[in-house]
Amino acid sequence: MTGPQKRGRGRPREAAHEERVLTAAAQLLLEGGVAACTVEAASRRSGVSKPAIYRRWPHRTALAIEAFAAHIDRLVPLVETGDSAHDLVQAVAHLAEYYQGRDGVVFAQLVAAAVLEPGTAELLNARFFAPRRAALRALWERGVARGELDPHVDADAAIDLLFGPAAFRLLLGHQPVDVDSCVHLARTAVQGLLLTRPTTPPPSPTTTGG
Repeated sequence: MTGPQKRGRGRPREAAHEERVLTAAAQLLLEGGVAACTVEAASRRSGVSKPAIYRRWPHRTALAIEAFAAHIDRLVPLVETGDSAHDLVQAVAHLAEYYQGRDGVVFAQLVAAAVLEPGTAELLNARFFAPRRAALRALWERGVARGELDPHVDADAAIDLLFGPAAFRLLLGHQPVDVDSCVHLARTAVQGLLLTRPTTPPPSPTTTGG
């Protein structure tokens, strides 16, 4: 007769710890911004030791970026209805909605950190921007395949046109980042991205006189 088997240790436990740390870090970000999201504070709130946190995230900014990315992924999912133009505009609307509050403040602070702290820009791109851009790129490609979007337009250029204005307004503060204005900007951009189907050219104008 064999004795009781020992429960395996490793990834399931680590995954649970990671989730607790990311949840705690996201709460700290929304309460006090990037300055409040320290490894010590995340450790106290999550109950996970600082050495364990440092094994996963080398510094506080790395933890803040990943926590914010996970937070935005949960709150701003990319929804597809089969109408690419509508889906792209709605994605802009959802992001603008959350950027009006504390999420916008945290995003601006992370962008500032990317400018000031060496290596942070690459980390912000890899952990936050790249996954969202990949999902948007796939949405764009499906719209092209359905014959809705112009295949001659580069997907990354389209993403910049659609989502750049909201980020630009947020960072400079020269215009509001309200949903209505951002949707208007997105719809204006989308009009130039839709596939223009060939039509019969109009007859050439006739000239009069000698």
